[in-house]
Amino acid sequence: MTTKLEGFQNRQKDVAWGYAIAHIVPFVGIYYAITRRTITPLLFAFLGNIAIGFTYGAIVAIINPNYDEKKLESSGTLIGLVTTPILAKKGIEKARKEGQKRLENI
Repeated sequence: MTTKLEGFQNRQKDVAWGYAIAHIVPFVGIYYAITRRTITPLLFAFLGNIAIGFTYGAIVAIINPNYDEKKLESSGTLIGLVTTPILAKKGIEKARKEGQKRLENI
């Protein structure tokens, strides 16, 4: 198990898009949460995708109620695959900043 100090230090290494893109792969978000001692990127990706999915579905239902469900599902999947790394990256950036503040206080 990673200590809090190690988790804060590990967060400072995550400056590129590697882990953000890897959040598409199952269980990478959980691994990241355990090794970095933060659930922020996981929550950003999960809750953000739920909000985007509901919004997209509602807009499509309002504009065209007879829209094909197969097309809606495939386009929703594509939107999820595109937005997950973006949302995870925002969560990683927030977690890095919080970790940096905590490291400065130690």
